[in-house]
Amino acid sequence: MKASPFNLQRLMRTLHTYSAMWVLLLLVFFSITGITLNHPNWQSQWGSSQQLQVLSLPAALQLAELPEEPEQQHWYAQELRHWLLQHHGVQATEWRYQFDADDAVLELEFKRPAGYAMVVLDFDSGELELEQVFAGYLALANDLHKGRDAGGLWSWLIDITAISCLVFALTGFYLLLKSQSMRAIGNTLALLGGMAGILIYLMSLHI
Repeated sequence: MKASPFNLQRLMRTLHTYSAMWVLLLLVFFSITGITLNHPNWQSQWGSSQQLQVLSLPAALQLAELPEEPEQQHWYAQELRHWLLQHHGVQATEWRYQFDADDAVLELEFKRPAGYAMVVLDFDSGELELEQVFAGYLALANDLHKGRDAGGLWSWLIDITAISCLVFALTGFYLLLKSQSMRAIGNTLALLGGMAGILIYLMSLHI
């Protein structure tokens, strides 16, 4: 059954309202971090930290011989990762490891927004060197804006937010076209905004 214009307009108004409420706080976040990213000279070390620890390898992870098979190396790296998470709070969205059989060393690198953790395990001494770096809350907000090392779920959130903003914009444009009193000035502002973007870009090429 074909929807009447009144029902379509009501649907557009509903979509416009609830898409706006869904992205309200996220849009504020991405707007503010868009400004901070546009000014990389703005620096803040608030909340930043750097920690270097030398830890003893627990008995459960001490090995008589280094694992040679890739499957064994991966299993051991996973076990070490779980121990670091449970006992030392090492969290990351991405991680990788590398065995060096000649030097009897295992290296693990953990990536996360605005920071990282680096682990070097010396099997001969049984000591583990753990370095954790956090660049601060401004760097964290900027990295979340870019989706840098934030994981797949955060990437999905960025996409959903972008789609919601698109719905918000298009339904608002539709509702404006249906308003005779505001249609002329609305179209003029939309045209001026688009032209301003193109003009400023062309001017920036000659500065």
